[in-house]
Amino acid sequence: MHVVRIQQIDAFTQQPFQGNPAGVVIDADTLTDREMQLIAREMNASETAFVMNSDEDLADLRLRWFTPDQEVALCGHATIAAFHALAAEGRFYLEVGEEQSFMVETRSGILQVDVDWHQRFPFIKFSLPIPQFDEFPGDWDLLMNALNLYSGQIDKDFNPLVDQNGYLYLMVEDRQTLSSIRLHTEQMLELKEKHEVLAVAAGTTDTVDSQHDWDLRFFAPALGVPEDPVTGSANGPMACYLLEHGKVSFDDGELILKGQQGRFMDRSGTVHTLLRGHQQQVDELKIAGSAVTVLDGNISLPGKNSE
Repeated sequence: MHVVRIQQIDAFTQQPFQGNPAGVVIDADTLTDREMQLIAREMNASETAFVMNSDEDLADLRLRWFTPDQEVALCGHATIAAFHALAAEGRFYLEVGEEQSFMVETRSGILQVDVDWHQRFPFIKFSLPIPQFDEFPGDWDLLMNALNLYSGQIDKDFNPLVDQNGYLYLMVEDRQTLSSIRLHTEQMLELKEKHEVLAVAAGTTDTVDSQHDWDLRFFAPALGVPEDPVTGSANGPMACYLLEHGKVSFDDGELILKGQQGRFMDRSGTVHTLLRGHQQQVDELKIAGSAVTVLDGNISLPGKNSE
């Protein structure tokens, strides 16, 4: 048997059993693609991150992310979790209290990750590709059926938009409407087939408290994730989505917002979002958050290079 060390880490929170759980393997260089997929399926978290050495001259390390069904190009919470694990063990010369930046090879390109420290806890900032939005083609009946909503519950100040990852963003009227969403998987899969929509990020600016700028739910059955507790790769673009609709604006070239997600799954977490730019154009997008380790153990595979 091939034994692999694995951790489960709750991201975007410092409270165990809140936020979004991710599997993390910090020594993944010897694993095959199939072994990584098997591990992710067995962990059954929305994503499992695998840390590897990089052959790219400009990169310090490589990250790969797998849902239980497939490899994905980007995952915010599993990146936060992976760097939390690396910081806890002092990998890549990480030291408590010392800020460091890393260039990370991913399927989405080489992205920057910064590790800061808040009271000896790592606080990880992660660069995201700036979203490019397109109009949703307008198959309203299918979209409403997929979410068990009707058109009058959609916030008319926002147009549904789709980013380059196939995430569709929309805003509903209030928290009650957001809580009432009930996913219809067949219609969600039909959205993928007809319009290449892989996931829906539904939000509201009717938040629980003044500390957050939006409340979010994220549905991605086409990626093997019926509902994700806290999604960094959706909360970052959500800030740009609000900017696109003129609901927020830059102050001296920088804007810091906070999104909440997971309340309706009893796994609440907070995603800090940083926008930098000028004249309402985004030049830099980062998400940030903390994490906590809840499990550290071993997982057995049925052979060294089983296919």
